[in-house]
Amino acid sequence: MKKLLLIILYFAIQSVVFSQNVFNTIVYDTIAHITSSVVALDTGYVFMSGTSNEYGIRCFALNFINTEGLRQWKKTFGDYDNQYWEGYSNSLTNTISRIISTGTIVDLNTSNRGVFLYNYDANFDIQESSIISLDTIWKGSFNQTITEDNKIFITGQIYNYNLETGLTLLIKTDEFGNMLWQKQIGSHYQSGFQIRQSKDKNILIGGLLFFNSNQYWNLLKTDTAGNVIWERTFGHNSYFNGAVNGLIETRDSCYLACGGYPAAKYGTGSGEILWDGCLRKVNQDGELLWTKYYRSFSKIENPDMIYLENTVYSMIYKGDDLYVLGGNRNYFGASRGYLQKITADGDICWNRDYFAIDTSSTYQWLVSLQSTIDGGFVMAGYGDEYDRQGLNPPQQAWLVKTDSLGLDGLSNVELPELNIDIELPETICMSDTISVYAYIAGKSAPYNIEISTGQIIDSIFYPPTFVPVEIGLTHVDLQWGGSTYFQQTITEATLTNHAWGQCIAKPVEFYTPLTAGLQELHITVTDAYGESKTITKEVNVIDCGVGNILQNADSGFKVYPNPAKDKIFVSIPIDEKSSYLEIINTAGQVVLTKNISSQETEINIKE
Repeated sequence: MKKLLLIILYFAIQSVVFSQNVFNTIVYDTIAHITSSVVALDTGYVFMSGTSNEYGIRCFALNFINTEGLRQWKKTFGDYDNQYWEGYSNSLTNTISRIISTGTIVDLNTSNRGVFLYNYDANFDIQESSIISLDTIWKGSFNQTITEDNKIFITGQIYNYNLETGLTLLIKTDEFGNMLWQKQIGSHYQSGFQIRQSKDKNILIGGLLFFNSNQYWNLLKTDTAGNVIWERTFGHNSYFNGAVNGLIETRDSCYLACGGYPAAKYGTGSGEILWDGCLRKVNQDGELLWTKYYRSFSKIENPDMIYLENTVYSMIYKGDDLYVLGGNRNYFGASRGYLQKITADGDICWNRDYFAIDTSSTYQWLVSLQSTIDGGFVMAGYGDEYDRQGLNPPQQAWLVKTDSLGLDGLSNVELPELNIDIELPETICMSDTISVYAYIAGKSAPYNIEISTGQIIDSIFYPPTFVPVEIGLTHVDLQWGGSTYFQQTITEATLTNHAWGQCIAKPVEFYTPLTAGLQELHITVTDAYGESKTITKEVNVIDCGVGNILQNADSGFKVYPNPAKDKIFVSIPIDEKSSYLEIINTAGQVVLTKNISSQETEINIKE
């Protein structure tokens, strides 16, 4: 039954014809796998995963998947006497001249711990191996990098018995894996998860640091002798911040780190953290240049609640274009992987969500990303509940191959159609500026809008807040235990599960025509590839004499959200003792009058 399920899935995917090979497959095995890395070859893809061997002992495996998505071989690396723990995400490194990986070895007889470093040949058999610093001191090896002069730097964590805490481990070896030196960095609990050599020939490490009862992102830069040049920490001062999941050097010689940001927390004790995906860019001196957050809302039916979760796991360049791989909860709360193309400033050009097998699959993550020789992408991860789809054990490796625009043949079969709509009142005042909503969908931002009146609205990207249409543009008020722990007024968002797919909902300033009368307006949207679509809107333009009103408008008053369905909130300046509000329809009729005397007033507009 299990084999039949996989065969049907494979042929269903391959029945769609694409210019590039694509697939979305569970690499089924009779034992569990947790995938950490994938590398792209000319002939296929090799992924690394943590698993167990024939003795039931923890080890790691390499699997080769051909360009059609079929496994050709599996090689397990382990033995009877030792545990082998592979490194963290993207710790299988494939360079022009070397294929290496690192990890931690634990002697089951003595409990000694050390670092293993493997150099593979073209068939992914071990060509050279090194066991470094195998002794009684606790240590873990999590990642490595190869420098231009063919030296290898390894980072991880080592326990310091004098300080009674774990410190960042940094090891340097020669090209054959012989240790040149080993250093411990820091004075607080910290660890290195990602490591790169920078263009200025120094070493950049990303990980975590625990200080004042809180955990932060940690970035540090050393020279090739292991001397610390600078060290920086980032994060929320009250919540657990996770760690640096990915680290790259940008085209302008700065550094970009990715992970999660604790947007909110509810519950007692450690509580439950709600995460935003997070990017932080720093310059060569470690100074923060900008931070970007990516937020994904879910509307969960059982229990009835609104939830948010998003984390960025990996980043790569393809040419000069930047792509990020992350995970989120979709509109009904199931875990998904996603691939985003973003600008150098972190703005979203497009986003594709991925699930395995079918839409009923739940807990699954994509953690490693590489570009492929045909211009596409390969992404690797795993899932924890594939028993719902008939697989046993439920934890299995998951591999997705897409084309250059993120189509995989299962979750994303075709590109979204270019669409636009602007919500204009039937009657508008001439020579006016009004705030309206533009709705746009298509295959890639930035989008430009051109209106027949001569107005141009350019460089529209997908908002970093993803909201199911079940929630919509509204005021979100999340509570736990009778108290509010998170609030947000959503005025701009990428609406998911929309009739058009993922749809931009963006407030824009619209310049009304300069002459009165019944007019036909032509609105054209153009995407990043030069494709355009035009719609027509008919509006009645009247002379309202609003010019003087706009000039005298008091900017201290605020009304939100806009648009609104059930209620609005009115804020007045703190020094205003009393005011009244009128709601006027497009025909100029007063439909509601209300006295307001407090700084914040809620008004029911449902009727």
